Amino acid sequence: MKYSLKNKKVLLVAPQFFGYEQEIRGEIERRGAQVDFLLDRPFTSAFLKAVTRWRRQWVMGTAERYYREHANLSADYDYVFVVNGQTLSAAVLEQWRQHFKRAKFLLYMWDSFANREDVVHNLRYFDHAFTFDRDDARSHQIHFRPLFFSSGFEKGSGQAVRWDVSFIGTAHTDRYAVASKVAQALGSDITAYWYLFLQAKWVYWVYKLINPGFRSAKMSDFRFDPLTKADAQQVFFASTAVLDIEHPQQTGLTMRTLETLGARRKLITTNGGVKAYDFFSAHNICVIDRDKPVVPAGFLETPYIDVNPVIYSRYRLEGWLDEILEHGLA
Repeated sequence: MKYSLKNKKVLLVAPQFFGYEQEIRGEIERRGAQVDFLLDRPFTSAFLKAVTRWRRQWVMGTAERYYREHANLSADYDYVFVVNGQTLSAAVLEQWRQHFKRAKFLLYMWDSFANREDVVHNLRYFDHAFTFDRDDARSHQIHFRPLFFSSGFEKGSGQAVRWDVSFIGTAHTDRYAVASKVAQALGSDITAYWYLFLQAKWVYWVYKLINPGFRSAKMSDFRFDPLTKADAQQVFFASTAVLDIEHPQQTGLTMRTLETLGARRKLITTNGGVKAYDFFSAHNICVIDRDKPVVPAGFLETPYIDVNPVIYSRYRLEGWLDEILEHGLA
């Protein structure tokens, strides 16, 4: 930990995402700050979350009411730290800038602007903006900072390997189709664990209608209860390699990629951009074509080789926050 936040006041706005918002909050508090937390995407239903992604304007009235009712406009914040900000309107941000005059406004995007186009118009309200997507950083002249892994992914319990390959993730876009192709390419001799998550059964039926990749899908192929992070960690530790399938419209590395690094497990990924990162090793990471995936013979048989400890530390949650604060404190 490089940077202290002792006696600082922070307003943190982040979406609920497998508990990562609470881990970020916990790290900020460990550094001595008092944190007020507000939800980005303040809805619990799968339907409203889907509406937020595809028809953001339909939920903005509800979101603005939430921020008016829950934001403490009399607080004297040192930082307003927003992750994604998909339901923060220009009106809300203007109001906050007027009331929190002393605060530095920081934005971190862990989704691509291709999926969050409305957020681009709000960049002007932030003193510093960061993104996990190298292309977005270049296009919008903001800071590039990859994602992180949390401490639970580096604390393996030493259990025996049960699966050659595992996949845990939401079955959006072409993920089901790609995972099916990978399973076929690996063959029946490979032991695999697949956890393809959908938010509700009605989502499955919608995808059956609109997503060509779901034409051969069966409802039994999917799970409708999210796997806890602790359970996901145990799957990682019991796997030789983890499969990662990024959104086809993003170039940034997924959280899954960094979690695999944290767990010191091999990675099979469709994201060729990983070759540009300082932890890349062809010994540990296999890049596959999402249309015709091939995992070379022997990749799963050789042991994982540890990366440089300095590089490894950079991708911890602590290293991620340090890099953001380095700019925020400037």
